Amino acid sequence: MNVERREIIFEGEHLRIRKDYAPNAVWESVELKKYRKGAVILALTPRRELILEKHYRFPVDSYVIELPAGLAEDRENPEDCARRELLEETGYKADKLIPLFSGLLCSGLTNLEAHYFYAPNVVQTGERNLEPTEDIEILAVPFENVENFLLNLPPNTKFGVNVLAGLHMLLRYLEKERKY
Repeated sequence: MNVERREIIFEGEHLRIRKDYAPNAVWESVELKKYRKGAVILALTPRRELILEKHYRFPVDSYVIELPAGLAEDRENPEDCARRELLEETGYKADKLIPLFSGLLCSGLTNLEAHYFYAPNVVQTGERNLEPTEDIEILAVPFENVENFLLNLPPNTKFGVNVLAGLHMLLRYLEKERKY
């Protein structure tokens, strides 16, 4: 598609809203001003529990079940981001991170690319460092019960569908490695 012109229609502290003009179309998108990539972590404890977060999210005014994740700082690589975010949000430390896949989170709205990592045998340190806007409860769900857990959430709780993409690729990886 031939984009003829781009216009910034709003700029806040963290977000920029852009309008793109094509010959017969106009599209609005959101840019994160400081971030282009992030990391998502599928962390398993030695007891084969998947670490999930029950995270309050302002845009949907609800708690959302998510995988630990975060945005990469300026020149931070996705693996370092994954280690940092896992520890900050959950208090779990990963000695090993295995790249699973990368992909765009919501390409019709933003250009944010997520890098998914498998963190086997994470260890709880208890050292969390939440930001003031983060209200996160840590959930350790037995891996074999994760699907049932996601399909039977408590009222007023949603789940982020990227959890399913991450689980799918983790299962494929584990089957390939014959570790499941």
